[in-house]
Amino acid sequence: MMRKEVSSELLDPWYHRVLRGAAGHRGGKLHGNKPQRRTVYIICAAVAVCTLIVFGVSNPIDRKPVSAAASVKKAVQAKTASRVATKAAADSEAPASPEEVKRLLKEIDANMQEVLNSNPKFTKFGPRIKDWDQRRAIAKANLKKAADSAGNDTSTTEEADHHQSSKAAPPRILLVTSSHPNSCSNKQGDQMLLKAIKNKVDYCRLHGIEIYYNMDKMDDEMTIWWVKVFLTHMLMLKHPEVDWIWWMDSDAVFTDMSFELPFEKYANYNMVVHGWENSLYEKRSWLALNAGVFILRNCQWSMDLLHAWAPMSPVGPIRDAIGPLLSQALPDRPQGQADDQSALVYLMITDREKWGSKIYLESSYYFQGYWRILTEKFEDMMAKYKPGLYGDDRWPFVTHFCGCEFCEGVLNPEYTPEQCITQMERAINFADNQVISRYGFKHPTLETASVQPIINHSPKSKAVAHH
Repeated sequence: MMRKEVSSELLDPWYHRVLRGAAGHRGGKLHGNKPQRRTVYIICAAVAVCTLIVFGVSNPIDRKPVSAAASVKKAVQAKTASRVATKAAADSEAPASPEEVKRLLKEIDANMQEVLNSNPKFTKFGPRIKDWDQRRAIAKANLKKAADSAGNDTSTTEEADHHQSSKAAPPRILLVTSSHPNSCSNKQGDQMLLKAIKNKVDYCRLHGIEIYYNMDKMDDEMTIWWVKVFLTHMLMLKHPEVDWIWWMDSDAVFTDMSFELPFEKYANYNMVVHGWENSLYEKRSWLALNAGVFILRNCQWSMDLLHAWAPMSPVGPIRDAIGPLLSQALPDRPQGQADDQSALVYLMITDREKWGSKIYLESSYYFQGYWRILTEKFEDMMAKYKPGLYGDDRWPFVTHFCGCEFCEGVLNPEYTPEQCITQMERAINFADNQVISRYGFKHPTLETASVQPIINHSPKSKAVAHH
C-alpha cells in the first residue's frame, strides 16, 4: 500500500530540520492532517557537523604528507573561498538566480577538476568498464546454463515451465553492511552491532535476500564513510547475477520485517535514496538526502556513477582539498574532509541530467527514519496498526540511529549513551517480535531481551488445547 509523497518537512531527519532552522515536529501524524507545530528545538546539528570535524580537519590519523599539489590546492581554495564569500554576502540580501548558481558551480567544478588532475589519478577500480551491461548479460546466461546442467530436475512438465515463465522473477538483491574490524571502544558497542546485524540477517532470510557483512579494512584510503563506495563497486563487479546492491549503515535496523521495497516504482531509476528534490536542487543542501541507506542497480550507469564518485574519496590531500569545495557548492555544509553524501549531492546538482534524473528521492515512506521521532511510539503503533502495509510513521520500515556512534566516535551531546542503547534495544525487540511471533513467542515488553510464549485466548485455541 503506497501513499502520496509527503512533504520533506514532515519526514525530515532531525539534523536536516535543525540545519535548515525549521520547526521540530514532535507530534502529529505523517499520514493525517498537518501536525501541530511546537517550539523550535535544537537537537544539535552536531552529529553531522561533529562527524566532519572529528574525521575531517582535525584527525591526525588519516593525514598523509602534503603532496607537491598542495600549493595548487591552497591557491584554488583561497581563490574560490574569496569569490564565494563575496557572493554569499550578496546572496544574504537577494537569492542567487539560476544563472548565477550555474556559473558558481561551473567555477567550483573547474577547481575540483584542477585538484583531481594535480594529484595521482584514481586507479583503485581498475580500467573503466564501458560494456558492463553486455558483460552482465553474458555472465548471467553462463550462470544459468551452469545451474541447469548441475543436476536440476529435467522432468519438469511443460505446464509447470509455462507457469514459472509467466511469473515475473523478483529482482535478486544483495544487502551490504559493514562495521569496524576491531573491538568497539564504546560501551556495549559490540553487542549493539551484533544485534543490528542479526536484525538484517532476519529480514534477508524472510525475503530471500543475500547479505554481505564486511568487518575488514578493505582499503587504506577509502576509509570511514567511503568504504561503502569501495564495497559496492567490488561486489557489483564480482556478482553480475545480482540486480540491486542495497547498502545499509551498521546503525540502521529494519523495524518493519514484512514491508518490501516497491521495485516497480523504481523501474526507470538506477538508484534510490531517502531525500527531497526541493532541498537538493533549490537549496543545494548537503542534507537533502541520506546516503546511509541506498539501493543501486547493477548496470553500466551505476558503474559510471561509482567511477565519478570515488575519486573524491582518497584520504589525504585529495579529501582535504575537495572538502572545502563541497562546502562552497553546498551552502549549509560545514567545513571538513570530503564525505560520500556531500559528494553525491554535488554530482547530482552539477549534472542533473546524467546523475539526478536516474536517482529517485524517496520520501513517501521511511526508507530510513530518524530514531528519536519513532522509537518511543512503538507501543502505540502496535496497538493501532500492522506491519507490512505502510513503512511510514504508522510502522516505519527502517529506523536509523544516526548520532549514537555505538562502536567508535563522538556521541551527539544532545543525548546520552543510555538513551541510545535503550532505544536501540526497543527497536530491535520491536522488530524481533515480528520474527519470533511466527514461532509462538514474544518479548513481554520492548525493554527486555527475554521472551515468553504467546498465549492465545480465543475459543478455538482453547478447544484445540482441551482436545
